[in-house]
Amino acid sequence: MRKLIALVVILATLYGGYWFIGRAQVQSRLTEALAQIDAGATEISYDDLSTRGFPSRFDTTITNLTVADPTAGVRWETPIFQLLALSYRPNNVRAHFPEEQVFTLDGERFTLLTEEMVARGQVSPSTTLPFQQAELELVNPRLRTEEGAEISLARLFAAMRLAPDTDQTYDAFFEARSLALPDYIRRLADPQNLQPPMIQSLRLDADIDLDAPIALNADVTMGRIETLSIRELALDWGEISLSAIGDLTPDEMGRINGSVTLAARNWSRIFDLLIAAGVVSGDSRELYTTILNGLDETPHIPDTLTATLAFDDGVMTLGPLPLGEAPRLR
Repeated sequence: MRKLIALVVILATLYGGYWFIGRAQVQSRLTEALAQIDAGATEISYDDLSTRGFPSRFDTTITNLTVADPTAGVRWETPIFQLLALSYRPNNVRAHFPEEQVFTLDGERFTLLTEEMVARGQVSPSTTLPFQQAELELVNPRLRTEEGAEISLARLFAAMRLAPDTDQTYDAFFEARSLALPDYIRRLADPQNLQPPMIQSLRLDADIDLDAPIALNADVTMGRIETLSIRELALDWGEISLSAIGDLTPDEMGRINGSVTLAARNWSRIFDLLIAAGVVSGDSRELYTTILNGLDETPHIPDTLTATLAFDDGVMTLGPLPLGEAPRLR
């Protein structure tokens, strides 16, 4: 029994020593990283940085944190910011944000209010710290201007992860639910209140293939996009649904090559909105309808318009119609 007690005491002492050493490493490396960033174009200030959580956690709290880029005119202020990790899994980190944060963009001040805002990140435990996955979730976020205009959502979720059995292909996902636009934007987009006040959802599901893996501790620059595969890009608003799927790659000059299939359900309602907003003249409706019916690849599906947006040799076309120069992917 004495030997068992002695063994427990020794193991506890060793583990406690590991925690204190780890805590010192966490604090020193974070402090050094913030100082390095502050020495560049970005300005960083804070009141206190401390790590607690003995014996099984590294919970770091930074108070009155301000991050600013004067050149870009961007500033972020938060009263508290926390980085949390289990001491035996320091490569898996959660970031917790307060219920109220302030952003300044080109001199205009915005307040972000949330019930909960959490980010999660994981890297592989190796010298280059290769990226594995990251998530960002906001529950009931509201972005408010100084004048009181507000955009709100029920939930915003974004995620990116390394695809299984690959080294540099990543799954990307984004979804915004129950999006309510500010009144002045809604009046511009839908002056006659033809649509519901809330947009049900906006989603993106895609694969991104890079020319190099993402690694936090690598000496190489961020990898460039080799292929962008859009599995779903969709907007649902009342009876209107817009979607896009397709595969895109850059050519030697970085211009987009490939095609995207576009689909619009209840597209006649979209014309109602455009006419009500004054974007399209009511007298031109018949002309545009005839043109789009000619482009429709699914005429057998009532009130659904399907057309292919193609990018080839630097030229962008919608069906047979040329639309100009193809945009660049990189």
